[in-house]
Amino acid sequence: MTIGKTLSVVLSVTPYRESSILTSLFSREHGRLNGVAKGVRRSDRRRVPIERGYLIEHVIYLKPHGDLHTITDCGIVEFYPQLRGDLEKTAIRDLLFDIVLSSVPAGDTHPEVYELLVGFLEEISTGEREFGDGCAYLSMLLFDFAARLGFSLDFGWCSSCGCSVAELPQVWLSVERGLLRCDRCSSGSGAGRDRLFPTGMLQWYARHSAAGHFVAGGGEFSRIPLREAFTALRLAYDYCRYHMDIRKNLASFSFLEHLAAM
Repeated sequence: MTIGKTLSVVLSVTPYRESSILTSLFSREHGRLNGVAKGVRRSDRRRVPIERGYLIEHVIYLKPHGDLHTITDCGIVEFYPQLRGDLEKTAIRDLLFDIVLSSVPAGDTHPEVYELLVGFLEEISTGEREFGDGCAYLSMLLFDFAARLGFSLDFGWCSSCGCSVAELPQVWLSVERGLLRCDRCSSGSGAGRDRLFPTGMLQWYARHSAAGHFVAGGGEFSRIPLREAFTALRLAYDYCRYHMDIRKNLASFSFLEHLAAM
């Protein structure tokens, strides 16, 4: 058994017995891991309330051949109070977390994904932004997340002819083949064919990317219409589901879809 102290993002929490929880965490050193945190739901002063979306410091007892580790000495490093009570922001957070839970096996170490999650929580919890801005940011993060797991997509050029897509009136995405194509090279819309990508979103991506990865805008994200933002989010969601073999439709996406339609 290995014992260590680490920081983790809390991806999920389920009550367990009288005073404990079952939780899925994501840490820089250990990646995604499942564990039981005993006593965190006690009714006395020693209680440490742990919820989804918290950043915690804890001791973990790693079992070499087990998939449920022991978590103790939990302390809250950041609980992102700006997210609490904000339905749209928590819905955006939940979709990203559900995709991570559905695509990263327990035990796989991805320090870059840990950094992405922490950066996401810091960015989404600050400032007052429109719902469309949050959906645009999440679509960007999902494509970035896919790239970090080996399913990158080049947003600068047509995958077929190599022309720049920045100024084109129409750009198409093949989710299954992982190709972005210009109007001339595209197979068009239809079942199993390319899907129209909002050109405004491509320009938005270009303004908020660096060195091949998307970066936070420090509270200076430009406005994007909700309709365009959610179209891009749907494409990013479908892209992740297809390439990461997520079989079921996630309820968190259906809820976001409902919010966008209101």
